[in-house]
Amino acid sequence: MSNWLSEEGSPIPLGVNWIEEDRAFNFALYSKHAHRVTLLVYAEENLAEPSFTYELEHLKNKSGRIWHCRIPASELNGARYYAWSVDGPDENGYPMFHTFDRNKILLDPYSKGVQFPESFNREVAMKPGSTSGKAPLGVLVSEHTNFDWSGDRRIRHESDLIIYEMHIKGFTGNPNSSVAANKRGTFAGVIEKIPYLKRLGITAVELMPVFQFDPGEGNYWGYMTLNFFAPHHEYCSATDPLERPDDFRTMVKALHAAEIEVILDVVYNHTAEGNHLGPTLSFRGIDNASYYRLVPGKSRFYMDYTGCGNTLN
Repeated sequence: MSNWLSEEGSPIPLGVNWIEEDRAFNFALYSKHAHRVTLLVYAEENLAEPSFTYELEHLKNKSGRIWHCRIPASELNGARYYAWSVDGPDENGYPMFHTFDRNKILLDPYSKGVQFPESFNREVAMKPGSTSGKAPLGVLVSEHTNFDWSGDRRIRHESDLIIYEMHIKGFTGNPNSSVAANKRGTFAGVIEKIPYLKRLGITAVELMPVFQFDPGEGNYWGYMTLNFFAPHHEYCSATDPLERPDDFRTMVKALHAAEIEVILDVVYNHTAEGNHLGPTLSFRGIDNASYYRLVPGKSRFYMDYTGCGNTLN
């Protein structure tokens, strides 16, 4: 890796990525309008106070609209989670309405894992002020998360496709589902029911949203997404956040082994942050005017083509 990348980090790819040869993490965040960006890193034992912080510099840690830095793992002392603090123009910044609040703890939109502190509180994020200890955090995914896909192959039925639309919790969560109690409502529970799917003649499952949605919003079906790159934590049986993506991968591999295709039901047009009265958990605090479509001339409000409070840009 060049000295430039070693010291300043790379603007691509977005999110956090492990650099094996340097034993370091590369962080990259898109925010066109931000004036100040600070990386916050948290240890397992304290999700309220960061154990490491790094304020990014305009000249050293910014390329175009992307803020980036590279942090050696040795400096993080085993910390496992991270978030961002972002500051920028006030709400009257012409011509767009901004919602920057440097006291908000913000989830990286590209995080591959999400951890919720026990005191997670959606309502606190609806008000001005700090959300320390009450906001979801991203997971530092490193070299420990390699998954063995050997023997797996993508299933493509050219005829006789029989699709089962499936809600992970609904399919496996009931005591009468014949799933072991510790696996009910999870990806692992789906594996236990593969013989049932085969008896029905199912050749494909269409999974209702499996990426991380807001557990405090109340949408059972999963259509209020908080993060598009992490599996929903309540569908994972693994307690270690680093192992949760493997729960999903293991299920997919098992379904493929049974000649069952896996289709994902995805909705990319809105998020769980809702309308202008909703919580600031991620996109809204990182760059409201970039991530969302705002009403022309009344940019405090969102274009609500989705009927869910906001529309992603």
